[in-house]
Amino acid sequence: MTHQLLDSSLLFFAALVGGGAVLLFGDKMVTRMHLLLTFSGAFIMGLIFLHLVPEVFSTGDSTIGWYVLCGFVLQVLLEYVSKGVEHGHVHIHDHSTAHAAFPLSVFISLCLHALIESMPLGGHDHAHHGDHESSLLMGLLIHKIPIAIALMGLLIGSGLKKGKAFLMVAIFGLMGPLGILTYDLIEGLNLGSPEHLFQITNGLLIGILLHISTTILFESSDGHRFNLLKLLIIIIGIALSALTIMGH
Repeated sequence: MTHQLLDSSLLFFAALVGGGAVLLFGDKMVTRMHLLLTFSGAFIMGLIFLHLVPEVFSTGDSTIGWYVLCGFVLQVLLEYVSKGVEHGHVHIHDHSTAHAAFPLSVFISLCLHALIESMPLGGHDHAHHGDHESSLLMGLLIHKIPIAIALMGLLIGSGLKKGKAFLMVAIFGLMGPLGILTYDLIEGLNLGSPEHLFQITNGLLIGILLHISTTILFESSDGHRFNLLKLLIIIIGIALSALTIMGH
């Protein structure tokens, strides 16, 4: 339980860091976070293909591919509701929507996304949990901070008071610990083998992260600027992801 408490605390703190950064530095944190998003997308891409895919598919279970596809489609549906906040689509300077009522459905979608992606950090029985946990946790932390920045910017841009906006970001941060707890509760029901539950949740996670990372990395930036810098950040992100995985 010690590692789960640490994981939960870090996931929650990462959301607070993202939300707090907007309070400290203002709208520029939202408008200038594209490089952070690029780094997170590259890191996640490395995590997917250098760690998650080899580990999950090592069992030879051909049904895992279906879970990956389900995760991909699920993320498509979630982003239809959230309007792409997961990969930085926030337009707080859009005067046509400024101070409009914040759509609660966007918040619910982001919370559901955060809950599902953190579930694989739960569990007690699979032997490879230690290595899996460290690499995955790092990827989720890097991914969560820009989402929290985007969410905080969207909340403030909709006219919400800063205190209430930060509280909602904190609730979003609690979805990580809740996802870990949900995994443990499902595992405790003994509906199937722990290994099968591990494969299902990680298959869904791969599909979700694959959609997000490819969207971040391949969608065009405004005016196609900073292309060389973007390429360098992608290389750095993948390299650091590889080093993190090799270190375990």
